[in-house]
Amino acid sequence: MSNRVCLIGTNEISREGLAHFLRSDGFDVFCSVARLGEIAEESISTPFLAVIDAPEPSHQCDSVEELRALAPNAMVVILAERFDLETMVSCFSLGAQGYIVKSMRSQPLVTALRLVSLGEKVMPSDLANALDHRPAALPAHDGGQREIVSANLSPRERDVLCCLMAGYPNKHIARKLDVCEATVKVHVKAILRKLKVHNRTQAAIWANSNGLTESQLPC
Repeated sequence: MSNRVCLIGTNEISREGLAHFLRSDGFDVFCSVARLGEIAEESISTPFLAVIDAPEPSHQCDSVEELRALAPNAMVVILAERFDLETMVSCFSLGAQGYIVKSMRSQPLVTALRLVSLGEKVMPSDLANALDHRPAALPAHDGGQREIVSANLSPRERDVLCCLMAGYPNKHIARKLDVCEATVKVHVKAILRKLKVHNRTQAAIWANSNGLTESQLPC
């Protein structure tokens, strides 16, 4: 765990306010700059948490990519003005560990940053709403069908993936599929490896974008 934090954003008032709040909660805010190029090279040789205030989605992915190239050991969190599903997925694929919408209250924000510093990935609650309001039966296009076939999922792994789309925990999946929880964990691990994603949420997003639906859940 590293409590070293670098704040990056063009709004100096916002940076100073966040720095004051984080310091009062035990974080070491060693850097507060407007642009990535202002970070001193000697300060980034050890792991740190980079919090990038990038309001526009068009700048968020570029910022993640640039910072990862500059400081491979950094854990990157994007502070977004509003939730954008496509941008969030792209940020994580580029190496971000957190995507936080600025409307989050201060204490949950601190908790989220601590989770990232411990190696966890943090996504906004808006993601659940986005999944809840997606089309109920989105037809799979040819490209999606090809992706599903090329993923080489077994029938049982596809069942588990549909359960992940529904947001079921492992215990619920085990009951629904009449298998033990350890077996579910094995299937989830295989799914993440085959889809080349890092967590259950990304797997659910992949499935949705390639035409799988919860209606394909086993009875």
